[in-house]
Amino acid sequence: MSIEIERGGAIIVGKNFTIDGHSKRNFRVVSHFHADHILGLSKSINECLGIIATPQTLDVLEILGYKIPLKKKFGLKYNLSLDMEGESISLKPAEHILGSAQVYIKLKDGTSVGYTSDFKNPGSGTPILDSDILILDSTYGKPEFRRPFKQEMEYLFPDYIRDSLINGPVRIYAYHGKIQEVMKFLRKSGIDAPFLAEGKIFEITKVAKKYGEKIDDIFNIKDEESKDIIKDGWYIEFRHFNEFKKRSSDFTNFLLSGWQFSVPIRKLDNKTFVVAFSDHGDFDETIYYVDNSPAKTIITDGGRNGYSKELAKYIRDKLKRNAFSLP
Repeated sequence: MSIEIERGGAIIVGKNFTIDGHSKRNFRVVSHFHADHILGLSKSINECLGIIATPQTLDVLEILGYKIPLKKKFGLKYNLSLDMEGESISLKPAEHILGSAQVYIKLKDGTSVGYTSDFKNPGSGTPILDSDILILDSTYGKPEFRRPFKQEMEYLFPDYIRDSLINGPVRIYAYHGKIQEVMKFLRKSGIDAPFLAEGKIFEITKVAKKYGEKIDDIFNIKDEESKDIIKDGWYIEFRHFNEFKKRSSDFTNFLLSGWQFSVPIRKLDNKTFVVAFSDHGDFDETIYYVDNSPAKTIITDGGRNGYSKELAKYIRDKLKRNAFSLP
């Protein structure tokens, strides 16, 4: 089999491609810009012939400090195909964060290999790949990782935000990419308070808007026009997840976490809540993907944090499908 997953996270497919980790192949593929999927990227920029990703992802990688020479940038739009020495690659949509992609590779012998990377809403926002071999994300690969309240979040979280804004400004803490997802969600839910951000968060949001994401009324905290917004006290500020420990009681604070499964919103104190807002499908969505995949072989990705061995065992025992974990 022309597929390997190395302990450092690299998924090697065929002779030409390494995905979401560095290895000695001609082309490095980046499914999206989250940290566990850009491991070794600087080395890949130096040693590989090219970096393949969606244009959105390439733009954000620049903001995150990765300088990719123009001749090595292969910005591949969804569903277009590149041929490389008898192997072809295309990127397919994945509902996860800005620019996220699934990867579809056809090998020289005609075998098709699909890699889901991170995803949610399989069958709608994330199309199910028609491949002979499926490499499957295993982040939430155990049955206890279910969110039975997913539908409640559509109205519950916006209601919490509305109520909090009555008492003053709000801060939302999350990772890059997820921040822009929650911005879109809140605007779609009718939340019209001004959004404030700065630094990389603001720059990534500008990329999202460039590619058509509907995030209106977003202001840079450092700009003059933000002073009146801050003085008025009716706004939502977005900060990186890692700043949460420095939160202020002058704000109502919301921490977005994918690792909360018992309740949709958990109160930490009078001004702080943890929200089960994930850009990632839960266990049920992972199994739905498998149920609807025509793949003859399923490989669960054990190169990142997740539960690949448990997921492979469940697929074998419960779904009676050919599945195993790598590495």
